Amino acid sequence: MTTTDVTTTTQRDRTQRDGLLVLGLGSALVFGVLSRGGFPTGDAVTVLLLVAVAAVARARVRREVPRPVAVCVAALLGLAVWSVGLALRHGDAAGGVPAAALLCGLAASAWTASGLDAAGRRVLHAVVLTCGVVVAGTGWAGVALHVEPLALVSSGLWRASSTLTYANAAAAFLVLALLLAVTVLPARRRTTLVTVSVLLLGLVATMSRAGLVTLGVGVLVLLASGPHRARLRPLWPVLPAVAVAAAGLLPALPAAAGPQPLAAPAGLACGTGILLLRRRVAVVLVVAAAATVVLAVPASTLTGIASTRLSTTSAERDDLRRVTAEQFLAAPLTGTGPGRLDLVYLDHTGTLVQAQYTHDEYLQTAAETGVVGLGLAVAALGALAAGAVRRWRTAAGPPVLALLAAFAVHSTADFLWHIPVLPLLLVVCAVSHPAPPMEEP
Repeated sequence: MTTTDVTTTTQRDRTQRDGLLVLGLGSALVFGVLSRGGFPTGDAVTVLLLVAVAAVARARVRREVPRPVAVCVAALLGLAVWSVGLALRHGDAAGGVPAAALLCGLAASAWTASGLDAAGRRVLHAVVLTCGVVVAGTGWAGVALHVEPLALVSSGLWRASSTLTYANAAAAFLVLALLLAVTVLPARRRTTLVTVSVLLLGLVATMSRAGLVTLGVGVLVLLASGPHRARLRPLWPVLPAVAVAAAGLLPALPAAAGPQPLAAPAGLACGTGILLLRRRVAVVLVVAAAATVVLAVPASTLTGIASTRLSTTSAERDDLRRVTAEQFLAAPLTGTGPGRLDLVYLDHTGTLVQAQYTHDEYLQTAAETGVVGLGLAVAALGALAAGAVRRWRTAAGPPVLALLAAFAVHSTADFLWHIPVLPLLLVVCAVSHPAPPMEEP
């Protein structure tokens, strides 16, 4: 065998191993998206097994693990060990298994993603964006046509839930997909405008306050970087296009309203016209049509939407935080133990309530695993964030920090860490940067 043959064989083997990394991680994300975020136990096991397949392939890829990723992996594994130890201490060995398994899976996905080459990262980003478009499109259709569980009634509104079947989970997924899209897709192409518009429209259809706020957090991080600020500028047509399409969706939002097989597609068509025509006359005509749609919506509908979605308070969430904080203060060092948080309580109305999650992952982690567990969780996120700050002047630094900031803020309002596909998506996207080379604005 000649030297050329050996080189060719080596390159082929390396390509196959890289392909297995992408296949394993990509399949885990796709399966998680299509199976309620991997929330049911059986589906979570499948997601973790797919990650394990990729991790096995990664063991044969000789690429250096960046220090921030190594620290993140160590913190995640440390939290897994701590969770099992606490479960044993409380005499409930099985109680620590779900959390420990997910943490080990996240550590494996971080380590695996660090082994991807440039081509593998591009393919994985394409998988993420495709999943995002599916989540956005099915969520929009669910709201427009009132198809359960693609949309579910919550707070008196039909809200896009997509295949994740939880509006705030769909919002979290779409925020990460949006931030990825605006940093890896060519900024001046119409396909980019369409992709970003679809993702943003899907996010609006979730009616998630936290989702929109955390998208703003991520965008602010990107705006602090000159090159990324320049990349965002050509995307301005997305805003009027999505506003018009969302206007067509308004009549379908109230729980008492009927499906809107005409108004919603009409709004979508008008929004698409703004993106594709890009002419002033066309924009004026389309915006006028959208204004007509909005004026046709009863004022009571707009008032009902505003009363629930523009409010910044939630008595139910306040009750959960109060009860969780009480249990944390009772055992601040070691907590109650994984899965042992008692959320059966009397709410502010005197009604007996039973819940599973605090809707504040930091507080719930502190209550279940103590300050040690919370410290390890924050260390895992902080390691990746610190690495992004050190790479601020590169193409990867601001996007990674934007992803982490958005997810970190959203975690104060919803139980995102308990839906496997969401932390998996964050870890994979954050570690798989740097993105393909940034084009000139």
